[in-house]
Amino acid sequence: MRAAQATIGRDLYEGAHSWRMWTILGWNDIRRRYRRSILGPFWMTISMGVLAVALGSLYSHIFRIDIETYLPYLTVGFIGWGFISASVKESCQAFRGQSELIKQIRVPLSTHVFRVVFANFIVLLHTVIIIIPIWLYFWEFPGPKAFLAIPGVLLVALNLIWIGIVLAAANTRFPDVAQIVETALQVAVFATPIMWPVSALGERRFVAEVNPLYHLIELARAPFLGVAPSALSWIVAAGSAAVGLMLAALVLQRVERRIVYWL
Repeated sequence: MRAAQATIGRDLYEGAHSWRMWTILGWNDIRRRYRRSILGPFWMTISMGVLAVALGSLYSHIFRIDIETYLPYLTVGFIGWGFISASVKESCQAFRGQSELIKQIRVPLSTHVFRVVFANFIVLLHTVIIIIPIWLYFWEFPGPKAFLAIPGVLLVALNLIWIGIVLAAANTRFPDVAQIVETALQVAVFATPIMWPVSALGERRFVAEVNPLYHLIELARAPFLGVAPSALSWIVAAGSAAVGLMLAALVLQRVERRIVYWL
């Protein structure tokens, strides 16, 4: 019994312990993606900034919210959503994209998902600087509460890791999963309070609060707006991470010896 229990979570532990490997691989992924580009990953920063300003100017009038309140809300929401959606979509191919490596070398399967999430975390770091000129323009700063974004983003990353592991395993067995996930994300971006404020729901605020993605976005967004995330958001994200990582450990234990035959 103890031996069986020790096996559960072994891949996750070994994957986390191999942090030097997946940080180097993730960094190389970013360098390869933007090779020969003049501005490199900052093209994404610029495009997201232009999109946020254009939509912010428009939707602030539609929702009748002051631009100095709405633009930071929309910008940080876009940044958080970009981190989440890119990590989820790319995780679907985490095992299939590394099929040759998986077949030839014994590497913890979770390492490939850690690699994806870390690469997108690097993108997040250089994208979040968009908020700085917005703070300077409106001369409104979040204060010390901005540091709450550190544990908030950590919780988001833990959730992305277990989601990525489950989706990577499912997509390896059933390749249609990636298309289903991409379609679901296209719907989720409109169903999640990113472009529209929760206050617009009025008494139907519960529609947002039952959406786990809202709480993940809020953990990263609220601190940059000078607001502490609600206790409910912390509870949902922490509970989801705890249960999800246990699920991911079980999935890895079950598919570890089968993945090679599915690739």
